[in-house]
Amino acid sequence: MIPVVDRLASILPKGGTDEAVHRGARRQFRRWSLDAEIDLIEPARGAGLAINASVGGLRVAVDVSVPVDHVCKLRVRTAPEHETIELAKVVWSQARPDGYLLGLEFIGSPQA
Repeated sequence: MIPVVDRLASILPKGGTDEAVHRGARRQFRRWSLDAEIDLIEPARGAGLAINASVGGLRVAVDVSVPVDHVCKLRVRTAPEHETIELAKVVWSQARPDGYLLGLEFIGSPQA
């Protein structure tokens, strides 16, 4: 299995992080703002946008609810030639008037 860092190398931003995005010791990994399309494949079909990313996971805005602790299969795409399929566990979820915010933790790569 290819490590998440290597699979995401083509889509994670290069360079420094924004200290305002990283909230100190509470978080294990630095966050980067990320402009990426998200397609939820399982357990529910949905779409949305990535808000920020780290080597540990993503914060996404999507149009469907996925309960905490559920595992999602998702496509992360920054451009037609830059995408990856990932498995991630929902670690938190917030309902918003126009959809849902999800905190996703990468757990591995799906088998092709």
